[in-house]
Amino acid sequence: IYVISFLVNTTLILIVAPVTFMMMTWFERRIVARMQDRLGPNRVGPAGLLQAVADGVKMFTKENITPRAADKWVHLIAPIVATAPVIFLFAVIPWGYGLTPVDINVSVLFVVAISSISAVGLMMGGWGSNNKFALLGAMRAVAQMVSYEIPAVIALLSMVLFTGTMNLNNYTDLQGGIPLLGKTLSAYIPDLGLGWFIFTPVGLVGFAIFFICILSEGERTPFDIPEADSEIVAGYMTEYSGMKFAVFYMGQFLFNYALSVVASIIFLGGWNFPGVPQLIFYVPVLGSIVSAFVLGAKAWFLFFVMVWLRGAFPRLRMDQLMNFAWKFLLPLALVNILSAALWLTVMLWCSGECTQSPWAITIGGVNPLGWLGTEAWLRQLVALVITGAINAGAFFWLLNVNRRPAGETPAELAQDQVFGTASLP
Repeated sequence: IYVISFLVNTTLILIVAPVTFMMMTWFERRIVARMQDRLGPNRVGPAGLLQAVADGVKMFTKENITPRAADKWVHLIAPIVATAPVIFLFAVIPWGYGLTPVDINVSVLFVVAISSISAVGLMMGGWGSNNKFALLGAMRAVAQMVSYEIPAVIALLSMVLFTGTMNLNNYTDLQGGIPLLGKTLSAYIPDLGLGWFIFTPVGLVGFAIFFICILSEGERTPFDIPEADSEIVAGYMTEYSGMKFAVFYMGQFLFNYALSVVASIIFLGGWNFPGVPQLIFYVPVLGSIVSAFVLGAKAWFLFFVMVWLRGAFPRLRMDQLMNFAWKFLLPLALVNILSAALWLTVMLWCSGECTQSPWAITIGGVNPLGWLGTEAWLRQLVALVITGAINAGAFFWLLNVNRRPAGETPAELAQDQVFGTASLP
């Protein structure tokens, strides 16, 4: 049974992943074309749907060139090292109710650990090509991924603290109920499946940080600096052609999609939506199918936002990219962890009988949160106000700290672009 289950799961993942990649390329080309008043692919198949198949045939038949001076083995293995970890992510993601290929208790940790391995493949591609453009692109890619990995991990850490679990399957169960109050009024209001964490200050800030980091780690606009064609040709993929180039390309798109699904599960309620919890309870099989469609729709919406940003924003400079990660996202992520801790304090401090509760901590013999009583909805409202004020204050303070001086001259601005400084003495 275990062998059959393993073979079925592996086969489905290896089929779904390339098909998803082909649909994503078609979707992006059509949406960007519409934004730029073009047609996009429309010749091969209805509405150009078979264009991705034609491109795949071209990649299979295109000559596979390896530079004479390149390290041939490193050059060959690099696309595999960059893409294989992304396929592993598909194994622990719950695609719907009861549709998890491998259910492990530390799936969030697995996602964080596996997603960081792709940087090794990018560096191998740039180093093995023995090309200065490729090496520069690889160094940029690694610096960018490492920098934005830290705020992303801290954003997920705040949600782990917020929920007390690292199992992706549990996040959907915790996001039922109604907006802002979740399931605290379940005795009076039916489960609408709208108690998403993004409606809380901790979840909203965590989602914004994590989504921005997805854009950067997936090399999406405006963070597509490793492939800056005006500066370094095509980055670490300069010396790649044929299927090796296609594997790199597929890894990028699947990485974006996998992390979009993770963001949908952790912050956007997973497969929760009005009517879905009831359908799962009364008709589990149909509920599982509908839940998979709901989760997929949320992930595709996030990918649509990525495409939207590509058609709307120019590319950042390298110094802007690094400053944004270290001077804005990282401090905001640390403040968000403080907010998550305060949320837990308000929700748990003497939430039952204070003499029996493990959180029965008093200050000078006085319980500072005793006036909240045992009403979970009241505690949640107070937690919303406190964490909202802290996160909003931190956001505007960081904006003010990182703002350019109003009277900066063009000469000083040019020096900022060279040295990456916010201001000059």
